[in-house]
Amino acid sequence: MGTNNSKETSNLTLIHAENKNPSMICKSLVNNQPNYYCGWQEICRCSHADWLHGNAEFFGFAPHKFICNSELHSVCAPGFCSESLSHKLYHGSTRSSSKRFQSSTSIKSKKLREHFEYNHIPAMISSLQNYSVHGIVNGCSVSGLDHGDTIMLLIYSVVLEKTKFIIVDLKLNRYVCAIGDDYNGLIDARKVHAACSMDRTQVIVRVPLTGGATVLDFYKIVKKESKLYRRIVPVDITTQFQFCPNYWSSRLAFYTYSSDTPATLMNYTISNLPQSGSTKTPIQTLPFTQPFHGSYLCLMNVHTWSMSKNQSLLIEDGFRLLSLVYTPDSVYLILTFVDNLCHCGQTLPISYFDIYHGNTLQRLQRIYTQLVTHVCPWHVCRNPLTPIFSRCSSRMAFCTTKNNGGRELQVSVVVLPNDLLLKSICRRTIIHYLNKFHGKIEDITGELPDRLNQYIQYRPEYQ
Repeated sequence: MGTNNSKETSNLTLIHAENKNPSMICKSLVNNQPNYYCGWQEICRCSHADWLHGNAEFFGFAPHKFICNSELHSVCAPGFCSESLSHKLYHGSTRSSSKRFQSSTSIKSKKLREHFEYNHIPAMISSLQNYSVHGIVNGCSVSGLDHGDTIMLLIYSVVLEKTKFIIVDLKLNRYVCAIGDDYNGLIDARKVHAACSMDRTQVIVRVPLTGGATVLDFYKIVKKESKLYRRIVPVDITTQFQFCPNYWSSRLAFYTYSSDTPATLMNYTISNLPQSGSTKTPIQTLPFTQPFHGSYLCLMNVHTWSMSKNQSLLIEDGFRLLSLVYTPDSVYLILTFVDNLCHCGQTLPISYFDIYHGNTLQRLQRIYTQLVTHVCPWHVCRNPLTPIFSRCSSRMAFCTTKNNGGRELQVSVVVLPNDLLLKSICRRTIIHYLNKFHGKIEDITGELPDRLNQYIQYRPEYQ
């Protein structure tokens, strides 16, 4: 694990692995410095093969591949594979010109659709209403050590000419609920963003409507039904958001771009109402005033839609936000930015991570990285571009080739500074100890007191 008090470190400490065995460098570094690392220090850089064959486990990470083969089981990764799978659902092939490869991909896409339609979508929806799967929406996650057990499917009915969304629990292999009945036409799943609260009582969806406007719809989940209770229109198409893992449903990290276009907030009553939102009259319509012009990040209370913290963002020219994700302990908020170019050819994509404090939104660090060719932010899976975190939330791992000229995909492990709260430091230490000496935490949780069990599994503390 490692402790530190250095949140002010300005430069990332790099461990170069050229002309050496990366795996030996990683393990040697840890053996020589077992108890102390500086904040933002890079403690390992290894090949992807070494990462899979021991380094991930050695540094306290759950098994994870930074590459995506787009097979069905890959859907269970933490929201990473949805981009490429959605691309295959739409097009039935990738950019390869090989007829054999296109045919194989088309068959895989068909099997994927049939799997979801047969196993997860109720017969009343798939058969009677003629809905079929057309895409997978990125960003829908739930609490727990594995955030990838819930996904959102975009389904479309050719007969009704309507789009709706289905939430599916892959871990329990069951349908959770359907969302939306009034989205006309076929919506591109890649332009939709969604987030589900930790207690699965609320879902927020950013949806582009027919006609050009993009809306932010808020749904309450009651058993297996969803009720639209709030809509903000219009919002920027780049808007992204994520529920805070330490709150059941009330806190949301919210990123958007604000212009001079006036926005409207509409509230609906949810008692005894159908799922459809646009067919009923809102009980309240208010002007929605944004605090900044340009890009900004804020913390919102979902229940009252009031702002507690806000921070204006300066994004480098030629870059855009790709993803927004919390560490499991909610201490840090990581924003991933990528350049706007297509890298399907030989050019090397560049990305960087901006790391913010989860409660104050103070920017703490910026880390640049570079990837191998053909890793295109526009057209391939987000897996190589998204960081992951160790079980005790003290380390972050991500893909890079920054110091080897783009020749080989490597995995870098960086130490995250300890938060000032003693409670967070203690949890890191406990989880690190349990994982190191007792194997998987899931195997021993039944032997722990309930409160401690919830504590080390990052169960939300606040409503």
